[in-house]
Amino acid sequence: MKVIKLTKAQDIGSYQPSESLVSVLEMAISLGRPLLLAGKPGVGKTQFAHWVANQTIEDFNKNVFQFNTKSTSVFADLFYEYDAVSHFRDANINTSLIDREVKTAADYITLTALGFAVFCAKGNNHADDEELSKIIQQSKLKLKIGADDLKSKSVVLIDEIDKAPRDFPNDLLYEIENLSFSIKEINKTIKLNDAEKENVVIILTSNDEKNLPDAFLRRCLFYYIDFPSEAELKAIVAKKLTIDGSKFSQSELDGLNEKISWFFKIYSAKNIDKKPSTSECIDWINYLKEHHLLDKNAKECKDSFSCLIKKKEDLDELNKLFPDLRADI
Repeated sequence: MKVIKLTKAQDIGSYQPSESLVSVLEMAISLGRPLLLAGKPGVGKTQFAHWVANQTIEDFNKNVFQFNTKSTSVFADLFYEYDAVSHFRDANINTSLIDREVKTAADYITLTALGFAVFCAKGNNHADDEELSKIIQQSKLKLKIGADDLKSKSVVLIDEIDKAPRDFPNDLLYEIENLSFSIKEINKTIKLNDAEKENVVIILTSNDEKNLPDAFLRRCLFYYIDFPSEAELKAIVAKKLTIDGSKFSQSELDGLNEKISWFFKIYSAKNIDKKPSTSECIDWINYLKEHHLLDKNAKECKDSFSCLIKKKEDLDELNKLFPDLRADI
């Protein structure tokens, strides 16, 4: 069991996680378990993985190896991709060209998020295997990773796992727990020993769109990221929009306070079905700031509400919350 401490001082852009979230991650790493982050869209689940990757104390790869889950995903997609169509096409071409180099299945295989992290954790233990070395080089090119940037420690982000088919999380149980997988096209299995497993940090995110299997949840540590308070959101937005060195004027600061209050008025309304997220709030405030609308009234900002409202029924509710929007007078 490995005990580490992540620095809480460094942030990424405007992002700074809570101390409790950092503590839960430290626990997950110590126990060798994945960390499952849940919460509404835009609360910083994905950003947290990038924050972790940039903690120099643990010498992680700065690139987060990210897998974006789809409704068609299967567990093998998390480790590697095999381009069978190109292989079949090129094989047919090669039969008619005697002098042409014959390619093997390894030429059409590239590693994806967890597969590449597993190879990083093993260091150079695969260097004497020609097929695996070829796959590694192809994967580096695809992921745009230079040899000098490669470290043994990696953060793997499995984003929006609740979008996957029901069997996907259960199929991953053995592979995530043992950090091993097989590339059936070349008949090889890659497996980490206990020391190497400590080099892979797995973070999963869920938007709570559907329940995950109990067997899967038992093997994860869970943390729910709450929607920020009005004061917290104000600080997030202000910091996000001053990264480039620009400053808010006093009138803009007053307008920012008012617009954040408007946002929470919309977010808290019982009859608003599609609640806006923090990322939508940032886009909205950014638009208002760029177009000098932060200090304007609701009617003058009418078109900008398209950043926050995405349904006809919610638009009707918006007009009730801000009566001035209803009349063009």
